[in-house]
Amino acid sequence: MTRLKITELKNNLKQGNLSNVYLITGAEQVFIKDIQKSFKNIMSPEERDMNFSSFDLEETSLDDMINEAISAPFFGEKRLVFAQNPYFLTAERVKNAVEQNTDLLLRYIQNPTPSTIMVIFASYEKLDARKKIVKQLKKIAAVVDAGQMEGPVLTRTIQNDLKTDGYQIDGEALDLLINKTKSNYSLITNQLVKLKMYALQSKRIDKQAVEELVPQSLEDNVFDLMNQILNKNIYQAEELYHQFLLQKIDPILLIAILMSQLRLLIQVKVLTERGLTEATISKNLKLHPYRVKLSHRQSKRLDMKQLIVMYQDLVNLDYQIKSGQGDKELLFDLFIAKFA
Repeated sequence: MTRLKITELKNNLKQGNLSNVYLITGAEQVFIKDIQKSFKNIMSPEERDMNFSSFDLEETSLDDMINEAISAPFFGEKRLVFAQNPYFLTAERVKNAVEQNTDLLLRYIQNPTPSTIMVIFASYEKLDARKKIVKQLKKIAAVVDAGQMEGPVLTRTIQNDLKTDGYQIDGEALDLLINKTKSNYSLITNQLVKLKMYALQSKRIDKQAVEELVPQSLEDNVFDLMNQILNKNIYQAEELYHQFLLQKIDPILLIAILMSQLRLLIQVKVLTERGLTEATISKNLKLHPYRVKLSHRQSKRLDMKQLIVMYQDLVNLDYQIKSGQGDKELLFDLFIAKFA
């Protein structure tokens, strides 16, 4: 198996050092679009018109794609084939998807057409490593990770992107931006367009700009709800809850997010009491330092017993709702009243 970083892949493509089969894993759209562009650039526009094809494997059979792959190129030296949405590499069930005979792909990658470059874009969180086709792809193909960046790598990348355009971003602003976008580089890139326009004169992006221009995610809004509940602000908590209901957000989803956030508070509190630093906790839990910092700040003034009781009540509430023991909106309202 050959593993390549995106920079290595792009250098190889420029130098004409090509493989016949590539497997692109991860779902970071900025990287995927960049990779697709790099592959297309190995051919002239005229060659692409005749020798480039893209197949959605939820709608098109592998038979059609492989027939294209084994065809000789027209008026060129190479044929480029993109395979999109190869759902059969995962454990997911996709409704109305074409049923695929993966043995066809298995036989092809074991003996690929020398003039064809096949690029399989597996834009999923996880592939099913038990499947024979996945094992063989990882063994035969050149594998490129287009997944999300984390921690210092993401921070440096954003700073370098901004520096290239002549901008700077304050430390707190950068932390807040990453937290609000859940470290999603594609979302960050989109938000930076607005932030750079806002800071067109000063060329410096501050925390206030991020607070005003970058919308809060649902998780952030639920975090606010949890804060109001833990701080015994029942009126503010009820107001936030009713805003969620007006937005048609299911209480079951709110419960799931609250449970995740409470679990994190408990983890951070336990690890802090064991003497671990925020940086070490961030590394162990694979979370951005800013999120750990917020959780640490909040957990310091909370009682562990209170957090555990609240978490257990959420587990019970989830069971009550899913087993049909009452109206979910009313049950969640009673949960708020109990703790706020």
